[in-house]
Amino acid sequence: MEARQRKALASAVQDRGRHGQIKSRDRVRGLAEVYTHEREVKAMLDLVPDMFPSARDPGNTDRTFLEPACGHGNFLVEILHRKLTFVTLQRYGCGERFEHRALRCLASVYGIDICDDNVRESRERMRAVIGAHVEEYLGVDGSTAGFVAAVDAILATNIVCADTLSDAAEIELVEYQPRDGGTFVREWSRPLHPAVGEPNLFSLQSRRDEVPVHYTELARQIEPTAADLTQRKAA
Repeated sequence: MEARQRKALASAVQDRGRHGQIKSRDRVRGLAEVYTHEREVKAMLDLVPDMFPSARDPGNTDRTFLEPACGHGNFLVEILHRKLTFVTLQRYGCGERFEHRALRCLASVYGIDICDDNVRESRERMRAVIGAHVEEYLGVDGSTAGFVAAVDAILATNIVCADTLSDAAEIELVEYQPRDGGTFVREWSRPLHPAVGEPNLFSLQSRRDEVPVHYTELARQIEPTAADLTQRKAA
């Protein structure tokens, strides 16, 4: 796909959040679905500036956001856009550090929605946003295949189809803890489980990587990594 076509796609998926707050009256009746307008989204996020990177704190890209009824992603897209603003070549170079930092922005944003087509559209819009950002700095073919696969792997675990109210105990999310050398340590948990008391993302831990995973391996390594016997004895 040519650069002009990719930019047009990114613009188109962005525009879906700017026009119209309902898809149909049937969806309003059946799902109580009314999307938050872009101006309200921006106004609400403006109230929490410390949650985003800034000129004073450009590395503040890992704050966790959860949208429990994300719709087609108006909040998710704006959050991701704000996180990516300070991911530049001047700050991170054009290689592994740049890709890893962009993935950190994506990996700390979560969304849940009861409607499967909303989940698919949210993923599509977020994929377009991060794709357009990387293309702006690295060019059309600048990102690696491992980065593209990592984006899809993270979106699959972070934007999920479920009913947040009735399915809370069963919703499994993955926390991506950044490590050196382009790696993450992942923790699988059900952070909205009633046993937590007051929900607190990732306060209940279950499965966890014993060995950090490079982002290029996230799509392939879908289960927690285990330290080999030699490492365990040394520990």
